[in-house]
Amino acid sequence: MATVTHISPMNGGGCSSGNSIGKIFGNPLFHRGVTSGFQAVSVLKAPVKPFRGHVSLERMLSASSHGRQRTQAGHTNRWQLRHPLGSDLLGQAQAERTERTMRVALNTSLRTIRTADSPQPCTHDEPPLPRLTLLASTSLPRSPRRWCLPFEFLICVLMMMCFCVYLLCSVPGHPSKATPEDLFYLLSRSVVHYNQPDVVLECLGSQWELHCPNLTKSGTLSDLYMSTRQQRARSLQDRAGSGKSGKDKSYSRPGSSNSSRDRQNGKKPAGPLVLQLSVKEATVTKEALSFALRTLYNPEACPEHWGEGVLSTAALLGLPHLFQRCLTEMINKISSSTVCVFHRVSCKFKETSLQRACERWLELYLVTELTCFIYLRDLPFELLHKTLSSPRVFAACEYQLLKTVLYWVFLQFNPAAQILPSHRFIMTFFSRAGVFLEQPVGQRFTILFRALRLHGITQRAHLEEMQQIHVFPQSWLLFIFSKHYYTLHSGGDMQVTDFSQQAVRFGMVIEREPQYCTRTIGLYGFYFLLKAASIGELDSHGFSLQRLKHWDPAMSVRACERHPFSMMTERALSYQINVQAHVHGQWQEFNSGPINQEFGLTKRTCKSQVFKVRGLSLPIFVTFALAFAAV
Repeated sequence: MATVTHISPMNGGGCSSGNSIGKIFGNPLFHRGVTSGFQAVSVLKAPVKPFRGHVSLERMLSASSHGRQRTQAGHTNRWQLRHPLGSDLLGQAQAERTERTMRVALNTSLRTIRTADSPQPCTHDEPPLPRLTLLASTSLPRSPRRWCLPFEFLICVLMMMCFCVYLLCSVPGHPSKATPEDLFYLLSRSVVHYNQPDVVLECLGSQWELHCPNLTKSGTLSDLYMSTRQQRARSLQDRAGSGKSGKDKSYSRPGSSNSSRDRQNGKKPAGPLVLQLSVKEATVTKEALSFALRTLYNPEACPEHWGEGVLSTAALLGLPHLFQRCLTEMINKISSSTVCVFHRVSCKFKETSLQRACERWLELYLVTELTCFIYLRDLPFELLHKTLSSPRVFAACEYQLLKTVLYWVFLQFNPAAQILPSHRFIMTFFSRAGVFLEQPVGQRFTILFRALRLHGITQRAHLEEMQQIHVFPQSWLLFIFSKHYYTLHSGGDMQVTDFSQQAVRFGMVIEREPQYCTRTIGLYGFYFLLKAASIGELDSHGFSLQRLKHWDPAMSVRACERHPFSMMTERALSYQINVQAHVHGQWQEFNSGPINQEFGLTKRTCKSQVFKVRGLSLPIFVTFALAFAAV
């Protein structure tokens, strides 16, 4: 029952009880008179909610007047009271709603949240207000009940967020601590919205939880699922018929809602079906299996490395789309470090597209790239011989192919080498006593040296090197030198019976702008300028050769002083221009075919026809094959 309280002024002036109460309650409830003191104030006019179950008048009157403790909130000039105000109804309602939500959704360790970044106590003259306590039996008006997420779902979301932060915050430069099983679980659960698994695959010592809609994308797992399901059904029928109870081979995640519901209904929990897949292929690893299973949920997922492991796993699980995608990625990623491995994989799976791509890459980059790396030792013998015998193999000159074979043979006898040694060191290795090709250890390499066009090596320095290394028998060297001698003294006449096998090749590469390249070559006293340049439109290129005079500026002084020079005014030449480049993402070859032409010293007769090709993209590999027909 409400009462009326009359407060009369005290004699003696300014420091009255009215002043103390006024400081506590403020002006709205108590007004200090100027001449007549305090007037009667009815408590019935005050709101009831602030006094209901929260703060009593006696506690407020008995509060200490030593000062109010405040806390600085953040780094700004804002101060936060240590205790809430009794008249802050909106703050009380928000606090109650927050407390109710946190009690349902979060655990105990997350309920206490500090809002002051740098708490600094500050003392004022006002007395501290009592701490506001929210009681469970408060009669404050409650808001309508809102929809809340299940507690298990919120816990799962919180765990997944923490796991994502754990993966993203790993130390840069170090491998992630996440296991293949964790990566698969993270992706699969996020795709299926944390539904219970239908199947558990036991493979490579781990358990992989799968779902039927995604399982059907794998032919092997679908067949295994159907056979295991039929076997399980027959086993249950046999047990029901015999009246015996046995343990069903199933897997259930502890604490699942389905298992608890089945136990409450008195039914036997029916967990996921367990599939067992044995792996005999050593290249199928957990990393490859995890990635292959992740593609069942996200077809656009990418592994760390495309290679034999992914291809073997795709073949094991019966994933044709992943198998073809892996083949395409491997073809696009052929390089010096992968070409040998990819070719071996193509032969293992009998994939002709990957095999042709590796062989095509070797025809262009065997001399220009692979010879410069230690990966040359992984090149099989048969593949090297096939590449050397190909008419499309590219090299700047015939000596570069001989150098590649010597490097490869050296690496076969020194498999422990970690880096490619210098050219001088390799030449010293072959300068030991005894002819290499005549010894038992070197006779099996004879077929490789016979695939080379040794008659096309005409430079004096290269011929001297062939004499210094003890690789070729004396009969081979005598045949090569005598042939050069007679050809040089006969005006360049070459005994050519097969142009495709006996023509001398010279190559050059256009790799960057400006798309223009020239090279001066000499053959038996005749010198030519090889040209390759873009003409007219940007995608058109022209290729030609021009005979040079001995006083031409393109001729070097050393070539004029140390090399022979033929003064014949007319010379018949058979030449062929071969261009290889990327066209619409595929390597294509453009060949002019053998062309016979008389080259003179005049401006009208010294140039060849221009071989034009359109639609080429960099890099462009150009090979000029030359042969002097006997007159």
